[in-house]
Order: sequence, then C-alpha cells, then structure tokens
Amino acid sequence: MLTIFASAKPFHGHTGVIQRNAVVSWTRLRPQPEIILFGDEPGTADLCREFGVKHVPGLACTEFGAPLLANLFEKAQSIAAHEILCYVNSDIMLMGDFLEALSKVSEAHRRFLMVGRRWDASIREPWDFDTRGGEDGLRDFVSRHGKQAPAPGNSDFFAFPKGIWSSIPPLAVGRAAWDPWLIYEARRLGAAVVDASTAVMAIHQSHDQSAYPHGLRQWRRELNRNWDIVGKEAGRFCLWDCTHLLTPTGLGHSCGVRYLIRRVDTLHLFYPRLGALLKMHRLAARLRSWREKKDLARDPLLRLVKLVQAKLPADGVTAILGLSSDREPRQNGESLGLLLANSLMWKGLPTVVYDPEGSAMENARCSLGGPIKFASSAEECVNDADVIVFAAPHQEFCSIPVERLVQEGTMRPVIDCCQLWKGHALREHLGYAAWSEK
Repeated sequence: MLTIFASAKPFHGHTGVIQRNAVVSWTRLRPQPEIILFGDEPGTADLCREFGVKHVPGLACTEFGAPLLANLFEKAQSIAAHEILCYVNSDIMLMGDFLEALSKVSEAHRRFLMVGRRWDASIREPWDFDTRGGEDGLRDFVSRHGKQAPAPGNSDFFAFPKGIWSSIPPLAVGRAAWDPWLIYEARRLGAAVVDASTAVMAIHQSHDQSAYPHGLRQWRRELNRNWDIVGKEAGRFCLWDCTHLLTPTGLGHSCGVRYLIRRVDTLHLFYPRLGALLKMHRLAARLRSWREKKDLARDPLLRLVKLVQAKLPADGVTAILGLSSDREPRQNGESLGLLLANSLMWKGLPTVVYDPEGSAMENARCSLGGPIKFASSAEECVNDADVIVFAAPHQEFCSIPVERLVQEGTMRPVIDCCQLWKGHALREHLGYAAWSEK
C-alpha cells in the first residue's frame, strides 16, 4: 500500500480547480492510497474533510511561504501508515499506470526512488471522471491536447520507501534545485533511481504563478537560494542520472551514450578516490562541453536562451514581447516567443510575456506553466523585466517609449529577434543585440 503526500497552495481560482482535480485523481486509484495534505492554506482543510483526506497543518515554510523539504518529508514519514510514500506536486493528476509502475519497482528493489517526466496539458475546469470516460477519457484528452516534457527534464513525483533519506537540507519546495538534489541524494545513498517516464502518464495541469503573491523577482531570489544550498554539482542532476528505466516492456538498467557520460561525469562524487585515480570526470567534462557546443551550433533556440541568460542579473526577469508571428511556425507549430518562454520555464527562470493578439495570449496561458506573468500591455511587460526580447514583428512594439527601457538610470538589454529596433537612433545605448536563426 502507498501513502501519497503533498503541500497545497490556496484553493482559489484556477489553482484551486487544478489542485482539486489532482486530489480527485488520487482518490480514484485502486487500491486507494492514504493521502495526506500538508499546510494551512485557505481551502485545504475543507477539501480534506470533503474527500476524507488526512490534513496536517503547521508545516514549516520559508519567510515567503514555500514549504521546507526537510520538514515536509520528515513529517510525512513519521505519520504515514504505509512503508512506501510518494511526494506529488499538488497540480499533478495520476492514473492506474502509476500504481502498476510502482508495484514493479518496489518488487524489484528494496531501496529506490521512482521518478518520471510529466505531461503538460491545459485543464481549466473541474474534471468530471464520471461523464468524461474515466481514466481512458483523461488519457485520450492529454494525448490529443497535451505533450510530454522533453528529455531529460525533472520529475513532479518522487516515490520511495520510508526511511531512505538520512538528512535533508532546508530547501524550498517548488523553487528549483530541490528535485535534482533528491535524485543526487538517492544515488549517493546507493538506491536504484528509476525513470518511469514511458510507463506513467503523470499529468501536470498548466498554470501561471497567480497563487504566488510576492512577485517574479522574489521568486528568482528564492530559486537562487536553493541553488546556493544544493551547489553546482548536485544541482546538475536530472533524469539522465537514473540508474534504471521502466518501460512498457519491463524494468532494466539505463544505457546509452548520455547515461554513460553522466556516469563517468559524476563518478568522482560517489567514489572520490576512484574518480581521482581515473580522472574520468575531466574527460566527461570535455565531452559535455563538446556536446553543448555541438547542440548550440545546430539549435538557434539554444543560442537565444544562452544569450538571454548571459544578460540576466542574478535576480533578473525576462520580458518576451511577441508570442505570435507572421513567419513560419517552428517546433510543433509554436512561435519563437512561445518556445523561448517554455525554455526559460524549464530552467525555472521567471518570465513576463505579452502579445497584442488575444488568441496568442490565450494559447500561452494554456501551454505555459511555471514562474510566469501574463502582462496586459507591452509597457507593463517591459516595466517588470531586466532583459527585453522582441520575438515577433508587431509594429506596436516599435512605439514603446525609450524611457520605459530605463531601469535605475541604465538602459536595459534588448534582444531583437525580428530587427524591429535595428535602425533606432538610441540603439547603441540599449545594450542592443540582434539575433537570427542563422
């Protein structure tokens, strides 16, 4: 049997809808797991009473309300009725394939951590399983209207046996780096780390950060604090570091070039003497650098992301103006602005976006989830950011007053992907950088 635990956000608006959908999906699992919701956010206690879910208030949090991973996991393990637990982000819907996967992993390994990439889908209303075909209806909807996160990614669920963790640092949940740390720590402790991405459809209901009241800049500071705690080495861990893969055909060891490179690259972390003797991590670092250069050479979007990151200050926010385009669409029919926003989301980098076309903004609301704000005007978008990216050639963007680009007496960097400001008289003062796909 299984104990699922999570920390809830306030049950308001769309955030309340998707959290309710998630909890409903958990209650439909068979055999039904024990479910524990932690925290004091409005609506949590009411929902727990409605569905007979255990509610535990008084969770330790940062000064800005983010749950602390150590307190959350320690409390869950101390009160869980079952030996296997799973932390799940409170916007994730699960189905029967999750329990099937967990059964296979727990039978094969006594000490394990099961993870997997999520599927992103826009679900705006309460999901009625009874009228929409049960799990089959949900799976069909997500297959048609959603998409799985690109590899390697990170996980929104973490299943493990009780007592596996020796100690957990004071990481803020939901602020990046805490999930790579769990994979790193499980590897350090010698557990089997199983990637169940191809066996489990874990559904993330896309959303913005309207439930976070402190603004994108403070979000970035909290993210940076987590990175400082975890450190560069552990913070690089991801699903390429899994030791096993669970697929529809069975459970086996992970293999392939990327997995091998990661094994060599991290050997010195788990076996310092052997790593120092073989010096293999240096070779792996060179291979990683070579692969990154190769990827940059063939992928213009990666070059754009790298350019944005190079110009961002430590607590910076990016503005993307233009989510639609009169040019040919790119990957999966998406515009450059949407692809850039999605790439920054996956890195946990807060972003504010705007497009004058209402349909483009609605599409972005449905497809983007993470630390993001949807601005109501170009000027609002610019005001909230440190780096400004013009990603589509809308003439409205040409009329933005130059003084709006000034921040604390300094012109903010401008990255122009469509040559809108190429001939501007003050271009040299803007930190201007043209970008093209060639």
